[in-house]
Amino acid sequence: MATTLRLFIPGLLATGRFDLADSAFPAPDAPALRWLLAHANARPVPAAADETLFRLFGALVPDGADLPVAAVARLADGGDPEDGWWLRADPVHLRPDLHGVLLADARVLAIEPVEAALLAAAFDQTFAADGLQLYVPHPDRWYLRLPADPGLRTYPLLDAIGRDINPLLPHGPAGGRWHALLTEIQMLFHHHPVNRAREERNQPSINSVWFWGGGTCPAGARAPAAGLYANDPLTRGLARLAGAAVGPVPEHASDWLDSASGEPDSLVVLETTRHDPADDDPARWADHVAEMERTWFTFCRRWLQAGKLAALYLYPGNGRVYALTGAARWRFWRRVRPWSAYVVPRP
Repeated sequence: MATTLRLFIPGLLATGRFDLADSAFPAPDAPALRWLLAHANARPVPAAADETLFRLFGALVPDGADLPVAAVARLADGGDPEDGWWLRADPVHLRPDLHGVLLADARVLAIEPVEAALLAAAFDQTFAADGLQLYVPHPDRWYLRLPADPGLRTYPLLDAIGRDINPLLPHGPAGGRWHALLTEIQMLFHHHPVNRAREERNQPSINSVWFWGGGTCPAGARAPAAGLYANDPLTRGLARLAGAAVGPVPEHASDWLDSASGEPDSLVVLETTRHDPADDDPARWADHVAEMERTWFTFCRRWLQAGKLAALYLYPGNGRVYALTGAARWRFWRRVRPWSAYVVPRP
């Protein structure tokens, strides 16, 4: 039975700051992906991949507020959907530079669970009087519980990686207080035995946190497909909010097809390229695209042409969704275009 596949791939067509017109640009070897893009009908979706994901699940967020990533992702880490106002407070390393203060995320920190627990205990002891409590269910994902909405707007962690944080700090009516709180946290962590031990091991210190994604869980959500396949905590949290089962991401398109037998439609979230726009490594991005060409795009093109796939919706993180059906193979007038026609730079 033909089925419908939604492939959600943040970062696939949202590059870093490298120049696509540069002769040294390593264009990916991905003829099937380029065919899919050329033969699809495209329409706009939110430029921010996470916002598109919320909309796919019908999870409404008030205008003028952060996406409540913290409250939703925490559901995948064992949290309760009725459990208050949450803010991500992810561990980071800040490094002064000629261009400002640059941020490195937890991927380079290799944080041990015991380190996260010790720093959280020091945080809770220091800031208990302010009504703040830090939860660290995963070494790389930290959550701050607040008694109420502080009226704060933030920038996603992904937007801050490798950049000067000064223009990206939390803002809003309470912005000044939160800047001061960040300074206090940095002083607390700097002197903590966890970081002294890391310095002795020549590891980067866990010297700050990044506040982002604040809010409460949306009132409800609905599954956008009968079959959901995702490893990332946000999608898994949205699935839990929707009361839907979610399976692990198949390693190969053929594995998905076997798993999806009998499902009228599926959503698969591939995280392969999520961090590529922030990392500014065009060769690595090209390798990731080529990898998905071998494992997904070649098969999607083949199945569309053979009628095995009724429809494909590709969400590549460039502010567009590309829709194809089997009829796409008859659009012979659609020419393959250069990558620059599809790829958008990191803001």
